[in-house]
Amino acid sequence: MFKQNGVMYCLFYPNICGRAQLARAQGAPAEGKIQSSTSPTKMVTGGRTGAPLLGGVLLGSLLSMALFSGPSELVSSSLAAWSGSTQCSPSSAARLTDQTGALEQNKVYKDVSEHWVVHQDEMPPAPPNQDATPKVVRSRFAATELGTRERLMVAVMAESALALSINTTLGRHVPRVHLFADAGRIDNDLAQLTNLSPYKLNGQKSHSMVLGLMFNMTVHENYDWFLIVKDSTYINPFVLLRLIDTINWSEPVLMGEAADDGSGRCRLDTGVLLSNPAMQTLIQQRHTCNMLATASDGDQLAFEKCLQLATNLTCKTEHQGVRYDVWRGAERADSPAAHDSIEEWRNAPAFNRSLAVPRILSDADAVALHDHFVGVEMERTEREIEQMEMEVAKLTEEAAHEKGEPISWPEALPAYSKPPNRYQVPSYEFFNMKEIFRSEPMQNVHPLEGNDLEDVLEAVEAARRQVEAEEHDLEFLQMRNGYRLFDPRRGMDYMIDLTYRRNGAGALPQPPSNDAQQPEDEIVQRRVHVNRMIASTQLMSQVPYVKEDTDVTIVVPVGSEIDVMPARKHLARHARLCLSPNEETRKTRMVVAIFPGVDPRSATYITNDLEELKRRCKNSALDTDVLTVHPSVTSQGKGTVAAAALDDAVDRYGANTIYALMSPHADVQKEFFDRLRINTIKHYQVFFPVPFVEYHPIISGMDITEEEAKQSEISSKQSTLREAALSRLRNGVEPKRTRPLIVQKDYGRFDTLDYSCFAVYGVDYVAARARLGPNDKRNDLIAAFLGQDQIHVLRTIEPNLRVRYHKRVCELQSVDPDDVERCLASKNENVAAKDQLAKLLFHEK
Repeated sequence: MFKQNGVMYCLFYPNICGRAQLARAQGAPAEGKIQSSTSPTKMVTGGRTGAPLLGGVLLGSLLSMALFSGPSELVSSSLAAWSGSTQCSPSSAARLTDQTGALEQNKVYKDVSEHWVVHQDEMPPAPPNQDATPKVVRSRFAATELGTRERLMVAVMAESALALSINTTLGRHVPRVHLFADAGRIDNDLAQLTNLSPYKLNGQKSHSMVLGLMFNMTVHENYDWFLIVKDSTYINPFVLLRLIDTINWSEPVLMGEAADDGSGRCRLDTGVLLSNPAMQTLIQQRHTCNMLATASDGDQLAFEKCLQLATNLTCKTEHQGVRYDVWRGAERADSPAAHDSIEEWRNAPAFNRSLAVPRILSDADAVALHDHFVGVEMERTEREIEQMEMEVAKLTEEAAHEKGEPISWPEALPAYSKPPNRYQVPSYEFFNMKEIFRSEPMQNVHPLEGNDLEDVLEAVEAARRQVEAEEHDLEFLQMRNGYRLFDPRRGMDYMIDLTYRRNGAGALPQPPSNDAQQPEDEIVQRRVHVNRMIASTQLMSQVPYVKEDTDVTIVVPVGSEIDVMPARKHLARHARLCLSPNEETRKTRMVVAIFPGVDPRSATYITNDLEELKRRCKNSALDTDVLTVHPSVTSQGKGTVAAAALDDAVDRYGANTIYALMSPHADVQKEFFDRLRINTIKHYQVFFPVPFVEYHPIISGMDITEEEAKQSEISSKQSTLREAALSRLRNGVEPKRTRPLIVQKDYGRFDTLDYSCFAVYGVDYVAARARLGPNDKRNDLIAAFLGQDQIHVLRTIEPNLRVRYHKRVCELQSVDPDDVERCLASKNENVAAKDQLAKLLFHEK
């Protein structure tokens, strides 16, 4: 409000100004109704502005009520704010109050909360065999979860063919060597390397490309130490490995040879060693190197600056008492090549302990340096071995004095193991250069050949070196004889007798004389003790046992009527294995292969026996089946009954299971199938157990009761029993056993020539079956698996596999002469022991 030329003007609130001006003119408070006046001061401006304002407020309120059904409080508050700000007359306020009340009356509120229903889904219960708690997400590899890393990675900046030499010399000793090379410098030889990563510069420095490739390969997370080196520098791997084994990798370290300008950066041409934290920082800050490098910097200088500035570390020549030694003998321009200077350098201790030799010019330099440092490392290892031998000898002597025992030889080897009983006392084997004599029940003398011959020759050579190193005037003549003994704790011990001639080279010269006789050369004998030790052995009374969860198909071939009764007895014995209260989850299938020569009634009996076996073994996951071999199969002349049975079994049941070929005369225990599953490995190994074969019951005395056997010790009844046994043998009486078959030397033997029972995967059998001709006749199938590089044959003594005595028939028309000889030898040796045959034939009266 202002005054000009006696007239009061109100710009913002003209109605209020008008009331105030009128009150001043009349001398009364500015209240009540505004009246017109004839005074010069007229409120035209206030009326002209207030009417549009009032109309706009009313119009806005009506539009908001029509468009938005908001709460009445908003309308009331809006009207109240408008009335307070405009200070309208009481009549206007009354009209607004009436309008607000009308709006309140038209508003209807409903409470619908009583009809709301809250549905909350319960968490589904966990399966009965699963824990309800969520599983922890584990890493794919244990090394990732445990943080296990390799020790060292060497990154080679390949610029020429010298990278091949560095890859050859270092790759044999460090966990990983990786080459980084510009794609334009890769030749044919370098391109054949599998550990090469090429890159293209595209106007950038080499360090940006190399660090980018290392980041993409994630090698910065998998190693404790990193060595970055050029291919023109030879690295001594032995000193390098000792260095990283001595210092701690958990600290950020940058080791190498410092530059001569005092900038604190490491020279790349002598190699830079980074710890894992330093490499992690370098990979994270690798992009800053592009901003710090200048166009005038070479690749090597830019890389050196990047290593220093990105890691914020100063180059260290020594860390934790270990130095990074560099030999600079080949850096002079006038110096000859490294392979020509090694003879001059080899006497320098600094050269022999150096880690890096820069500026090698050719492959000959790298090879010569590597050969020299290998020799230095071998001399160092020999000195350490001699020192350890002296310490071990001293400790062994002190321990022997404390325990009051004699000093064992060689030092640090345990004494001979104590046998549990007198039956297991080991015996020496006598040998010469032609034969070896063993303590065996059937044969004592064997020709010295094969592995035994190589073993004896190595022992004789070691004994000769020892004798001739101490006595130089001896001339070797022959190895007279020797003895050897195997001990499970010590190894193989030898006592070797050598014959030498002592020549007269060491005697004083005699003057020549016609009457004097020339002295004859002296023959001397030397006995040398040699030991071929076994390291880190331990005798265990109980060995941990692991079971394999693999399905097994047992195939029992019945080729003729003679095999029917043994096969039925085999099924009856197998039914007793199902009486165990523990349930068996591994599936086993019992298959009887019946050939056309079997009577149909016998086949029916076998089928009924299989049904009864399946009923008794329903808790053992046992399945049974009868496999009928068709006449068309046998007419093809498939060599043996075993081959024909396995061929049809693999065709019917598939090749991804284990097939166990069992003889009808076999008697097995439950533990045998566990070892069968463990020892049969797909694409690698077949299992041919060595069974315990029963002797003839009449000759071994198994056909009489235990009471009769005790009475037979009386001399008066021995002749009676002997005559009765001879009578039954002459008459061809079928032997009947009256006592259970146990593993004992009087009742049978472990026949190493018996291959009637074996286990093999179907795929391995199919691959080996092709080696046998379609019409070849054989006594067993071992020839199909011999001489293979992929499939190995495991033979071991199996006490739980016993073969009942039966009249074995050998196929004399076999295509393999060794097969016939092996069958006949096994047949003759399984009749009885030699002492039993002697008592039967040569009875003393």
